[in-house]
Amino acid sequence: MNSKQLMFFLKTAELSSIAAAARALDVAQPSISLQIENLEHELNASLFIRSFRGVVLTQSGHVFREHAESIIRHIEQAKCDVQQLENEPSGVLSIGMTQPIGNIVSVPLLALVNQRYPNIELDFHTGLSYVLSSQLQCGEIDLAISSPDGSDSSLTQQTKIFQEKLFLAIGHNPKIESYKRLAGKKTITFEELANHDVMITGVRDSLGYLLSQYEEETTIKLRHKPAFGQLMTTLRYVIDGYGALLSPTSAFYHLQETSQVQAIEVIKPTLWRNVYVSISTERPQTAILKAVIPLIEEVTKSEWKSGRWQGELLL
Repeated sequence: MNSKQLMFFLKTAELSSIAAAARALDVAQPSISLQIENLEHELNASLFIRSFRGVVLTQSGHVFREHAESIIRHIEQAKCDVQQLENEPSGVLSIGMTQPIGNIVSVPLLALVNQRYPNIELDFHTGLSYVLSSQLQCGEIDLAISSPDGSDSSLTQQTKIFQEKLFLAIGHNPKIESYKRLAGKKTITFEELANHDVMITGVRDSLGYLLSQYEEETTIKLRHKPAFGQLMTTLRYVIDGYGALLSPTSAFYHLQETSQVQAIEVIKPTLWRNVYVSISTERPQTAILKAVIPLIEEVTKSEWKSGRWQGELLL
């Protein structure tokens, strides 16, 4: 079995005709017929039902078509990866990020990639951490920047780049009485935090997963309030004084700079969350990945040094 046979088979299946496939590929019709017969002999199965009208895939043919398409895709990807090693990196890289990380990383990363590698195109995806884990596993994204959430990571290579500190974000003019008592505070203990409704993502997401561990460790249960699906909507709710969001500063640093949100550091214990760059171990590290990952680390360092992303650099 070889790639030529697979291409002949796929073109014949696409056009439902050996003669049409021969014309499309500019190959003699007997050559295609012979290669398909060799495939059927090797597979010990009939791939087509032949008639004077053309050919139709058998049930075995339909199954083999899916495998053939996958093999050809992998061959083309292998060619692309090898060519990238020999030339300047080029192509599309799909990056998944949680919304807070996307808020602080995506714009400077895009600018840096455009400057250093103009032939690389970034395709950004945002979502909850467990969704990104699933997308990485099935190949929908090439790389994820996220935090642990208990998802299976056995097929991923993770590089820890940052440890972000979590804060309670409230608006400067709270409308809720309990939030009014927090105005002007610089710190709040985990125990005190339990006296307030706090907007948090679900337990399947990295934040909910992390907080469940802190709650078990401290035996203190927080009053969870679901966040909106979109970070922008959640922050609008906080700005207007109706909610308090537990989050890293990556989510709201721009609102701090314009005095729309104040950040209260959680202490006793201080809340930390690790940030990882994750790639699949089932796919080769392409030249694009090797070019962009150091730029992600560079952007992380820059945002940390600026004070916009508060925590500890782990590079």
